[in-house]
Amino acid sequence: MDRDQILLTHPGTAKPKYLELRVDGVELHRNWWAGTGKPQGRTKSFDDGRAAREALEKVVTEKMRDGYALLRDVAATEPGDVVAQCTTRATNGVVAIALHPDGHTVAVARGIPDRTRNAGCEVQTVDLRTGARQVVYTDAYRYSMIRTVAFEPDGSHLTFTVRDWITMVEVSYTVALATGHVQRLPHTRPAWDTARRRMLIVDNDHALRVLGPDGGSCLDLPAGKRFQTTATLSPSGRLVALAHDPDNRDTEHDLEIWDVDTGQRVLAAPFPFPARFQGTSHRFDKLAFDGTEQILVASGETSGCFGVSVESGALCWAIKGEQDGYARLADFALSPDGTLLAGALSGGPVIVHDVATGQPLEPRFAVPGEWSRWCQAVGFSADGRLLAVADYPGRVTVFRFDGVEFAKPGE
Repeated sequence: MDRDQILLTHPGTAKPKYLELRVDGVELHRNWWAGTGKPQGRTKSFDDGRAAREALEKVVTEKMRDGYALLRDVAATEPGDVVAQCTTRATNGVVAIALHPDGHTVAVARGIPDRTRNAGCEVQTVDLRTGARQVVYTDAYRYSMIRTVAFEPDGSHLTFTVRDWITMVEVSYTVALATGHVQRLPHTRPAWDTARRRMLIVDNDHALRVLGPDGGSCLDLPAGKRFQTTATLSPSGRLVALAHDPDNRDTEHDLEIWDVDTGQRVLAAPFPFPARFQGTSHRFDKLAFDGTEQILVASGETSGCFGVSVESGALCWAIKGEQDGYARLADFALSPDGTLLAGALSGGPVIVHDVATGQPLEPRFAVPGEWSRWCQAVGFSADGRLLAVADYPGRVTVFRFDGVEFAKPGE
């Protein structure tokens, strides 16, 4: 995606700083100022327009590493266009992102900057209105990494889970964004239904539990071997789905679905891989129900993405990310209403699919700027208005998602 003009903002110390870059033919114009001060300018000529645009993107990359960001008002941005873009300087990349319910802040889980291998981890927030950044949590232990991150419904707290890659022990925390107070939770990987009346957790004895509004247990399930089971709660809180690592499971079933109200298992099935996917990994690290709770979406880092019938366990559709012959679907996210799936290919772009059919849709979301090594995470805002994409080594791009008119390719 070429861009010939961009305005970057830095929150600064006393007053914000601005940098405007504009390509006009073979010339790159650069203007900069602070607050309401008088702009200063400089112009450089290149051999052709392409070289001038490449120089623009190189400056953008360098300035974003220094704390500048592209910031636009959502209401004034066209559907499908970039609302915000920034770089968080992560040593081992961005491993998880979350958008504030109001859409004005993005949380970024990353490796600690300026470290080499085994970097430790941080959680940082970026204000998409001003570009201001704040580190809200740091774990300097070299083998720690953030696994999940999510805002509370009212946006006042951020909840995240940290894993020790040596012992495989996980710990979850919540941080009050107003005060910075961090509190350890008595359980890990909390996940809620849409109404936030039920919560799925992994307890200290590694059992899966669904807790009700009063904190009491609605359903207890054995989690199998430690951290080898992935689970998700349906939007209504009525169902729980489990996917077991086939090499480490304590059950003969790849997939299980349980009814929380009755405590009964309603589905137990091997995963229905089609023949062309037999060579892929059978391990799944992410599950999600569609809005109708009739399809379970399962994905793994090297396996692609699959839709499975909740009623029968039959395969509904399969998506295998392919980019220049290299297959990898880095991450997926379902829209809040559960009807659309945003799948991030490792080399980009983000492709939106119809969850009911698996059908890819147009347009696609391509991250503008210098080429990145790979996409790593994708996520929606709670109202479905924004779509955030993170790519290596730490860039975050936020698109306006609402108002985009999707169509099947060729229509």
